[in-house]
Amino acid sequence: MQPIYRPDYTSANHQKYEGGQYLFRGESCYILSTLVPGRCAAYPHHVHEYSDQVYYVLSGEMHVQLGSDVHIAGPDTVVFIPRGLPHHNWNEGDQAEHHLEIFAPSPLPTQPLVTRTDSVDGTGFDYLIREADPDNYRAASTAGFAMNRVLQGSDGSEHLSVFVGAVEPASAGPATHIHAFDQFYYVLEGELTVQIALDTHVAPRHSLVRIPSGVPHSQWNAGNLRERHVNLLAPTPKPGEPFDLLVRLEKLGCVG
Repeated sequence: MQPIYRPDYTSANHQKYEGGQYLFRGESCYILSTLVPGRCAAYPHHVHEYSDQVYYVLSGEMHVQLGSDVHIAGPDTVVFIPRGLPHHNWNEGDQAEHHLEIFAPSPLPTQPLVTRTDSVDGTGFDYLIREADPDNYRAASTAGFAMNRVLQGSDGSEHLSVFVGAVEPASAGPATHIHAFDQFYYVLEGELTVQIALDTHVAPRHSLVRIPSGVPHSQWNAGNLRERHVNLLAPTPKPGEPFDLLVRLEKLGCVG
């Protein structure tokens, strides 16, 4: 299993807009890294018939039309686009705009991801634009670890939740645990050390960590600077469902 994914910033996809670069493609979601150059439009006006879409702006400034409404989203802003809502985005600035885009749930192989449309009717669609305030972290389960809940089920997003986590130096998240959903970390600042089953990995800035449902894991910050990451849960946990189920791993030796 490949746990760490990094976008290739030297590829043609990051010289001009030609669509996003896939970081992950699975049953629960698709995750892309997309760079829109200055004074450039992304994909023309369209809908997603089978998936909700979420943008997480990493740098630069995104202009996005949702139905007939136009908004501007800066860094650390989530844009939630429910399936069926006509939309498109573009970059009016001189500097490149970089964002993650997530489709959840993943469409079936026979279903199109994108359908072009001329409609600007956003009637009945509850989209959401919310900035992840970097100073609005709530203390989590362990000292030095805090979370900012940006998008969750109560916002109408049943297929994807988005949190932003901050881990101080020499601090850690929960002890080894599992989830009933897929989890992904996208590192925004610093480095995140992650133990997945019995293997340990270091995820640098701008890398994606994939942790499938049911796989034991833990994470900590072994560096000297605060680490920050986007935390994606697919699908959104059901109301009352525990996030972390603690487990214990032991090496029992070799057989034979």
